[in-house]
Amino acid sequence: MKLCSFNVGEINRIGVLMPNGQVADCNYAYAAYLVNRGVANPQKRADVIVPSEMIPMIECGEDGKNELRLAMAYIEANPDVTGPCGEQILYNCEDIHFRAPVPNPEKIFSMAINNKFEFERCIKPEGPAHPLYFSKYNSCLCGAYDDIEIPDIGIVGTEVEMVFVIGRGGKNVPKEKANDYIYGFTCHNDITAFTLRMNREWLICVNGEGKQEKVMYPGRYKCFDTFAPMGPWLVTVDELPIETAFNQRMEAYLDNKKMQEGSTDEMLFRVDYMIPYLSAAHTLKPGDLCSCGTVISFNEKEFDNADLRSYDGKILESYIEHIGTMKNHIKAI
Repeated sequence: MKLCSFNVGEINRIGVLMPNGQVADCNYAYAAYLVNRGVANPQKRADVIVPSEMIPMIECGEDGKNELRLAMAYIEANPDVTGPCGEQILYNCEDIHFRAPVPNPEKIFSMAINNKFEFERCIKPEGPAHPLYFSKYNSCLCGAYDDIEIPDIGIVGTEVEMVFVIGRGGKNVPKEKANDYIYGFTCHNDITAFTLRMNREWLICVNGEGKQEKVMYPGRYKCFDTFAPMGPWLVTVDELPIETAFNQRMEAYLDNKKMQEGSTDEMLFRVDYMIPYLSAAHTLKPGDLCSCGTVISFNEKEFDNADLRSYDGKILESYIEHIGTMKNHIKAI
């Protein structure tokens, strides 16, 4: 199924894409289903079994999805039904505001240089190869159709990426159980301030023996507000199995000009490696996000010099096959 987080006015809800292209409010749909079955206290039960927020819904696991499927079938057969107190259940996509699918994750992991072609041409330390990653902040998140705000900080570019969403908590997860921890996938653009990275966000440290070491941290050049648009859908693994997810087309367009093109198959480290590796250091929680890395640009020279800020008012389009398309307006600030 395809889930989303949305709001209408000040009310935040989660929805599911119906066969007719509308979005059904998951919680109210399930409450209406319970009303039809004559269940006592339908809204209170719905709040527990099919909650109105994404992380509690993820925590409900397969049981929550199974109950939601029952509600979807009921709403499909009875499209005019309302919630227990007359709440609207079905919405047209254009009438709601799509938030990031998981608006408040505890952790956002981002894999660095996980494209196998780019990784191969890197100079690496001795020893077994392993993923490199950094963290982004909740304040970076925005929805699939929200503005991306670009300050005057030099060249800022696009990095379309697939994200997997953690479905259950765990620590020191073994490789053979890694797939059990994935709830689904969404689309992300890891907006990056390239000029800051190259010219400002590094130091060359000198130790007591006079040896130099260049250090670089992404806390700023990756993490401005709105530098992590995500969505519109969280596609669950029952609809998009893990092996299939890592064989999907990825593209990015800037003002209708293709900037990136590739496949999720280009990712070197995948779920079976990343889950054990991450959980060896960090306790995973439901709703945690892991962005898997980007694809090599369609035209590297043009890509390196394409500054999003110079496209003020234009659209950055990020697409992953079977997951969805984001269309974010660029806003120079």
